[in-house]
Amino acid sequence: MDSGAAPPGLDGCLTDPGAPAVSVDPAAAGDPVGGAGKFTLAQALAGFPAGTGKLTAVLSTEKSAIRCELFEAAAPAAVANFVGLARGTRPYKDASGWKVGRFYDGLTWHRVIPGFVIQGGDPDGNGTGGPGYDMIVENQVAEPLGALAMAAAATPSGSQFYVVVGTGPAPKYDVFGACSTDAAVQIAAVERDANDRPKVPVHIQRVDIARCP
Repeated sequence: MDSGAAPPGLDGCLTDPGAPAVSVDPAAAGDPVGGAGKFTLAQALAGFPAGTGKLTAVLSTEKSAIRCELFEAAAPAAVANFVGLARGTRPYKDASGWKVGRFYDGLTWHRVIPGFVIQGGDPDGNGTGGPGYDMIVENQVAEPLGALAMAAAATPSGSQFYVVVGTGPAPKYDVFGACSTDAAVQIAAVERDANDRPKVPVHIQRVDIARCP
């Protein structure tokens, strides 16, 4: 899916001019950066202008945008890997080997449950896919409405994430942000099959990173 222009709603924010080219060996035997805990926010934000403000992700969907503040201090590894995958600075692995690119653009929300969560970030679209590495455990705290979180330590856990749209799971996942919920609640309400997958796919059309007041 064409990434297109940045979405509206980022007035007053420091926006992303785009990531620089990153070189990676497709045939690398393991994660080229040494694992999720080794990839830094500075690496994730390569080419992003220096500035202050809250690190923010805007997830465009067919149901309008979900805007999330990212918790740099509470979950630095999760934030770095999410931002790096979103911008195309964090290597990931698919059937052809290691590569870089805008990982999340065009993926689906593959699991939606009203009053619970909407989940995305799986390149396979069925809850089994990942980026070729797993996330480290960082906090595992309570997950209120709007919490942005992902699994850690188990496979697959490097790229899949969810937004809480009601009562969240038990505090056993890494919380790395807080999101607006209007669009997320709408996505959770779509018609779904027996596996909680939307019958008409709903996409993460693109993910944009910014620093906002």
